Amino acid sequence: MFLLVSRKEDYARDDISDEALQNVIENILNQMEEAVQQGESLTSEYVVQLSQRLDTYVLIAQIRKMRCVS
Repeated sequence: MFLLVSRKEDYARDDISDEALQNVIENILNQMEEAVQQGESLTSEYVVQLSQRLDTYVLIAQIRKMRCVS
């Protein structure tokens, strides 16, 4: 599952369920692990792109957590 995020704040609402968000994050982590096991460098373009996608979804999760706390 890959979602295009133009405004991270929009997706921090209800556009993606918590379960779907967790699945996306786990999927990206699995892709990163597989790429490294296949010899990709951590600085390769593919791994960097995966890392940037992961950053996006981690930010969404953090925004949600902050909203729940306040």
